Amino acid sequence: MAIYVWFVIWMLLLLAMAAGVYALLVRLMPPTVVQWVLLPGTIVSEVAYMFGTLITGGEIRRRVLPGKEGGGTQAGGDAGGKPRAFGATVAAVLSIVAVVAALVGAYKLLDEPVIKDFIGISIPQRALAPMDSLSKSGPSSLSEVSDTFWKQADNQVSLLRRLTGTLTDVDWFNWRVPLFVYLTLCLSIRIWPSRRPIRPTLLAVVILAAVIAVIGAIWNQFESLLNDLWPLLTYVWTSLLLALIFTLVATGVVALVRALSGKGGAAAKP
Repeated sequence: MAIYVWFVIWMLLLLAMAAGVYALLVRLMPPTVVQWVLLPGTIVSEVAYMFGTLITGGEIRRRVLPGKEGGGTQAGGDAGGKPRAFGATVAAVLSIVAVVAALVGAYKLLDEPVIKDFIGISIPQRALAPMDSLSKSGPSSLSEVSDTFWKQADNQVSLLRRLTGTLTDVDWFNWRVPLFVYLTLCLSIRIWPSRRPIRPTLLAVVILAAVIAVIGAIWNQFESLLNDLWPLLTYVWTSLLLALIFTLVATGVVALVRALSGKGGAAAKP
């Protein structure tokens, strides 16, 4: 049961981090540019959201791909009074599930040159230590909370070092490598339905967490499936963490340049 709980916890944190990375990107670049840069993730997320909108009786009020006024779909109610929140929640669920499915598809088809090196299968001496993957268990008592927290903090640094080492060691002339890295990054950032109503999206996350718990209770092989997907979860988490660090640094540099150039706002009056 612990693995289900921690899978949900890591997924919630991953969704929050994806939302943060996207929010920082649209501060650095126009939303239209961000949407096009993340095109594979944009298409999967938007099409799934559009489908969820349509099957709940909503209407598509904007383009799937962005134009000058941005892109996206609106989960509106129909003439019969179908509630907007219901349509938005279903659309958000389908959007998240579609992006996760696309990530799993990329993992099954293209992961070999990247994730196998990341977890050390192809290089045994670099195999991940037990604390070098995302934890599947937590503290058993309050006295262990602090120790577990700092172990996890140290673990994040180890994962970042391993990812940067992997990305410098892999053969970038192998077409699978740049394609897998690009696809997983685009899909990871768009796993959170960006520019959507926050309440239906949060409700969608709660529903998905409940579904995972129910599936785990009735399907004995689900734990084995989660164990098989844990390297992907660890890689996606680490990729988003690295992207978050870079976008935070870039945001700080841009803010500093604007301040030094006099474009950072009005100076404070003495």
